[in-house]
Amino acid sequence: MDVHESIARITSSVLFKEWFEKNKNCFLAHLFVMLDEANKDTIQAGFYNPETEKMTTFMLTGSRVQKIEEQEVLKKEGRIQKLEPSKIKLTIDEALKKAKKAFDKYKETPIKTFFIIQNAEEHTMYNITYMTQTLKTVNIKIDAETGEIFKQSSQKLIDFPKQ
Repeated sequence: MDVHESIARITSSVLFKEWFEKNKNCFLAHLFVMLDEANKDTIQAGFYNPETEKMTTFMLTGSRVQKIEEQEVLKKEGRIQKLEPSKIKLTIDEALKKAKKAFDKYKETPIKTFFIIQNAEEHTMYNITYMTQTLKTVNIKIDAETGEIFKQSSQKLIDFPKQ
């Protein structure tokens, strides 16, 4: 799966062009991929509307493009930034190899892996998350231009109360 080719397929589809004609103020905010068997050939592209503060998502599966209607956005802090595809130099495979190498140091077994490519924390980044058998998440952030891992963390999904 190539990031640039996927964006081109989505944005050149009739479905996207018709939608964008009525939504010129929207911009590409993120790409999202789940790396499980059911979703392995699917990439989601989120287009943010700064006026409504909602996201419209286009899913590319093979050569088929589908649209998910506008939805509320979960925002932690700051504003949603525009994702510039030209700043994505690292391929998905290269990013996943780097992340896997960093993840191996945690000595965990992944049960689910997904990533988002976004512009946040002053980086165009691959934000890769592993969910593990021990109910932890390991998050690895890689600069999509330079390939540098600039942040990584591990945390428990659930803290069970002590009795």
